[in-house]
Amino acid sequence: STPPLSCAPSQHMAAVDICTCSLRYLRAIGLPIHDSSAAVDAHASCADALATEASSLVVAAPQRPNNDLANGSLATEPCPVFVAQAGANGRPWRLGSDVKLRRGVEVPQLGLGTFLSKTGSECRNAAVAALLAGYRHIDTAAAYKNEEDVASGIREAGFLRSDVFITTKLQANEHGSAERVRSALDASLQRLGTDYVDLFLIHNPKGGNLLEVWPIMLELRDKGLARSVGVSNFGIEQLKGLKAAGLEAPEVNQIELHCWWQQWDVVEYHRQEGIATMAYSPLARGQRFSTTGDSVLGKVARDVAQTEAAVAVRWSLQCGHIVIPKSKDPHRIQQNAAGGFDLSEAQMAKIRGLDCGFKSMAASSRCMELPWDQVSKPIPEGSGDAGKRGRR
Repeated sequence: STPPLSCAPSQHMAAVDICTCSLRYLRAIGLPIHDSSAAVDAHASCADALATEASSLVVAAPQRPNNDLANGSLATEPCPVFVAQAGANGRPWRLGSDVKLRRGVEVPQLGLGTFLSKTGSECRNAAVAALLAGYRHIDTAAAYKNEEDVASGIREAGFLRSDVFITTKLQANEHGSAERVRSALDASLQRLGTDYVDLFLIHNPKGGNLLEVWPIMLELRDKGLARSVGVSNFGIEQLKGLKAAGLEAPEVNQIELHCWWQQWDVVEYHRQEGIATMAYSPLARGQRFSTTGDSVLGKVARDVAQTEAAVAVRWSLQCGHIVIPKSKDPHRIQQNAAGGFDLSEAQMAKIRGLDCGFKSMAASSRCMELPWDQVSKPIPEGSGDAGKRGRR
């Protein structure tokens, strides 16, 4: 029988300090968590901060999988995970809602961003903390050089491959032949320890050759190597260029979007064409948060007893966007889940008034403005433009 959980009062499961309590509990029942225990012990002061809702959790362990850590593959058989009793279907408890894409694939609306997460333990531990906090979506990219760490985090957290939605991206310097694009995806799949990704994005239009690359992306999806495909850092002109060429629209466009750059013209075009909006940098990298709490966002945060970051994420979620805040800190990862509260219509309207066109990732976001004629065709050999993409 499963030993009972000892819980301290709290309002919501999102308040659990997963990186201390849940990992210690998983250790106690025998699930290997490897060297992240050092990170767990660093947060010992929060060891009893389990939420009241956790008292309704049980551990489902129908069968321990053969997690082959040597070859890096992700588990496809059941293993011990936290599940809600109310969901008695053997699957882990999930945080938040899904966004259904045009072809029916459901994307967990809240995901963990990993841009600038350092390779090794930093990215791996962030993935573990996010998954055990209830996130079921992790965004990575070949350019981030942390796909292997994401896979390690999923294995270490003890989750099945099918329980985690993985997004990765095609680098701009791989915008070549069908063989080159397929090879790039195969390399990502190998690093991720899986035979498919849930969402495969063109990372940036700056790599050019879009009239050839986009049909290849669609073929890879149809072959089952990606459940869905989309783009990132594309503007309206570039999306219209794909449409004018008679090509299927992307299912997702991942763009910088936050309270201070709300991109309503792009969002509206997405709505018209059935393209889901995924917001990266939803906190504007923290560059617009107030230090005194007397800003519009700060006052809303005070009214709902939340951090400005949580309110910024909640605003994006209530707008219907897929949101991927990035953090390496377990406590902030929990806060960024933005659970247990809602923003009123008046508060949403106040935040909408913050829109000022501020770009926290200006170099990447400017790619949305590149002329279609420039990005639709192959970039001349030796021009170097494809390499000037940046990591984002």
